[in-house]
Amino acid sequence: MNRLSLYLSDSFDVFYNQAVELYLLENVKADEVILYLWQNANTIVIGKNQDAYSECDIRSFEKDNGSLARRISGGGAVYHDTGNLNFTFITSRRDFDVPKQDEVILSALKGLGIRAEKNGRNDLLVEGKKFSGHAYHKGKDACLHHGTLMLEVDEEKLSKYLRVSKLKLHSKNVSSLRSRIINLKSVKQDLDVETMKKALIASAEEVYGLDHQRIGPLDEEKIVSYREQFKDEHWRYGRRYLLEKEKEGRFDWGTVKVCFSEKDGRIEDLIVYTDAMDETLFDGFEKTLIGKKISELDSEKKEERDVIALLKEVENEI
Repeated sequence: MNRLSLYLSDSFDVFYNQAVELYLLENVKADEVILYLWQNANTIVIGKNQDAYSECDIRSFEKDNGSLARRISGGGAVYHDTGNLNFTFITSRRDFDVPKQDEVILSALKGLGIRAEKNGRNDLLVEGKKFSGHAYHKGKDACLHHGTLMLEVDEEKLSKYLRVSKLKLHSKNVSSLRSRIINLKSVKQDLDVETMKKALIASAEEVYGLDHQRIGPLDEEKIVSYREQFKDEHWRYGRRYLLEKEKEGRFDWGTVKVCFSEKDGRIEDLIVYTDAMDETLFDGFEKTLIGKKISELDSEKKEERDVIALLKEVENEI
């Protein structure tokens, strides 16, 4: 690693910011780590494989001028406003190092007098409560690690619009989303976004042992094209059919909801929704089940067996 590059977005448009992220992912150089800092206004971002309609109150949110976005990584739904700062680390596959990237954030907070810790699959905690959730995407040549930093997020709006699975709350041993989260400003009252940005940049320089270089002008024509892809309604809302049956489960790898219909005792259609961190976990899996009897299903892959077990639970309930 011999280059630390920095890009700061001055836009609050989630689709533009996602386009920039994708552009940086596709253009990161060998031996380069990119730190990208950005903010969105009044936005809900869901994981690649989530059911938008289950994760948030879309009708109410969009009526209040909110934007629903879907990202290319796995994981769960998050609410963004300008009290939140998003970060993205982008490197080649060879140099992708999540513990080191986490260290940048934790060291930045330590320098600000905030003691934080990594917890579970992808959360950072202060005083036992979550202020940062992370997600990851591994491309052919490059990878990204992105997440949120809640400084002064409107918790009332977050709770109003997001719908969190009861199974997920139960697994965290909490009664509501608001009881699980914390704003960093409640820990350090003079903290603001600009201070947080400066702390992250300084920490990245220390952790990587490099001075940062600002990334110059981007290819705006490509950014506009990518923005349209992220704004596309089919991408954001996803495939949604009212199938006959559904079942939800919570496992060590995440929450899953399987929706399906049958004809003549065989699976006619099926959708698997999940907040699993690996966005490729069920690629192609749905098609392999079409036309088969539930009682005959099996798999060598643990996560697929877990989904099949849910299907068999539904079959046994009938």
